[in-house]
Amino acid sequence: MLIRTLALNNFKNAGEEELRFGDGINVICGENASGKTNLLEGIFYFASGKSFRGCRERDLIRFGAESASAELGFETGGAEYRMGLRLAKNQKRQILVGGVPVRKLSEYLGLFRAVIFTPDHLSLVKGAPEFRRRFLDLAICQSFPRYAASLNEYNRILMQKNAMLKKESVDRELLAVYHERMAALAAVITTNRCKYVAALTDAAAEFQGEMSGGKEKLTLKYVCQCGEPERASEELKKSYEALFSEKAAQEIRNGFSMYGPQKDDFAVYLNGKNARTFGSQGQQRSSVLSLKLAEGELSKRLTGEYPVFLLDDILSELDKGRREYILSSIKGKQVVLTGCEEELFSVDQTAEKIVVEHGVARNV
Repeated sequence: MLIRTLALNNFKNAGEEELRFGDGINVICGENASGKTNLLEGIFYFASGKSFRGCRERDLIRFGAESASAELGFETGGAEYRMGLRLAKNQKRQILVGGVPVRKLSEYLGLFRAVIFTPDHLSLVKGAPEFRRRFLDLAICQSFPRYAASLNEYNRILMQKNAMLKKESVDRELLAVYHERMAALAAVITTNRCKYVAALTDAAAEFQGEMSGGKEKLTLKYVCQCGEPERASEELKKSYEALFSEKAAQEIRNGFSMYGPQKDDFAVYLNGKNARTFGSQGQQRSSVLSLKLAEGELSKRLTGEYPVFLLDDILSELDKGRREYILSSIKGKQVVLTGCEEELFSVDQTAEKIVVEHGVARNV
């Protein structure tokens, strides 16, 4: 997986620009708030179908402009592709593959794959469960686009159920229909997440061990409301059916859904202790880096190619040993690094260099 070009027009603070990328390390340098992260946001949109910052689509349009666009040229599987994004105020976005508009996630998700790490990703250890669920779901969707269909269908029915639970009178028969369908989808979601976490544990533990000089052992534990998640999908489906049925009266009283995979989580442990509670800032940062590097390894294992690694201003936050380890780990992969110091250009003499000044990015 290799990015070749990125063209932006009125995307965030960018005017009209086109950038080229090399096969190895690509360094984007500029002052804070100059627009470096916006470039990563433009790239990663094509991997996820949304902003990793949680921006609304209208907020991706440059202030004062009526529309915006982005186009990514990349190679995968020995073939060249172009994906496009068209945004306009008060209109639905348009995603294009080879110039042809697509309607479904399954038509483009997984075509371009990327792993992103920003300082905000410390939330994977420190933050609320929703951050960890989002991480799992996006990682799985990039390797198994069909998973997105199950996830979207579950969320659609969940919204319908919640809307009904808010009413004064709840249709019990319709609620039972919702629960039957949700149980089947919940089993698919939990099974996929649990398998992914198991594979992620092995890969992340290796990175964490090497990064810490063998001092830290990383483990992950997936937690769901229907008991032990490592069971056959049919068993999980029956467990969810029983859970939904047992808790129906409670949910009706409270007026919202309280149970299901939308409440699941996973915990990160270092040497048997929860990293969220007992880990230092440096250990938490290293744990997230290990998870992100492991995500890339699993992507290669599942698809045959490394994804593109997007690393936003992370080297300045690491000590010398961990910084050197990260730089050695990303050799042989396409990486886009951002930072404020021009000395970042010395990371690799063969790196493609991009400078961002006052929102204008250019190759140098």
